[in-house]
Amino acid sequence: MYTIGIFRDSSQPVLDYTKELVSLGHEIAILQVGDVGSELASIDAFIIEESTVSELSTICKNVLELRTRLNKLIWVLLIENDEETKTKKKIYLQLGADGVSVYEDEFVLQFSNILKRIENKEEPNVLQMMPTTGPLLELLPENLSVLKEGKVEISLTKLEFKVLELLFDKHDKALSYEEIYQHIWGNESAEKKEYRVSNIIFHLRGKLEEDPTTPKFIKTVRTIGYKLALNPQVTNVGMNKA
Repeated sequence: MYTIGIFRDSSQPVLDYTKELVSLGHEIAILQVGDVGSELASIDAFIIEESTVSELSTICKNVLELRTRLNKLIWVLLIENDEETKTKKKIYLQLGADGVSVYEDEFVLQFSNILKRIENKEEPNVLQMMPTTGPLLELLPENLSVLKEGKVEISLTKLEFKVLELLFDKHDKALSYEEIYQHIWGNESAEKKEYRVSNIIFHLRGKLEEDPTTPKFIKTVRTIGYKLALNPQVTNVGMNKA
């Protein structure tokens, strides 16, 4: 089954749904609200419990950090339905939560059904990059992410994904700052175009490279711009079941 990470304030009682999830065969990892550590890759889904002592800003930070780092199911569980519930739901969803609900008897059934749909979901089409040398990278357009070496899925922002997609399309060709800028922002006029492009590349390298100071993937081409140094064969891969 699944490993579910539950962010819960240590001063709060254990809610009944935790036992129900265990009875369904799921493993539970209790995490401290606000503490988004590094050992989360093995967890399949997250539940963030609201409590009487947790602040809105703390849960917002939890959601945002999880969504930035991981492409996993994130659910915020509210303890009561009050006048602020509608506003809080909107905020959490805007930050990247997949669902927000008030705790009730049907929660476990609702959450389990979503996990099943994810499990049964057909494999998305991917743009597979087969380099003659170096690690394997796969773009996952439906997830706005990139799969590195077939093991680690790295979530990207929309702008990061668009830049990386352009570099993939023009692999091993140097692209100027202007070309990249035009692809992302069109004819929008702005000062410091080179800075805006460089800033996105900086964040991409931070996510993709083992050592961003000596990048293997995104190379700087002096006086021109950047190129993706893969020399890959590009194929669209669809998961067609016989």
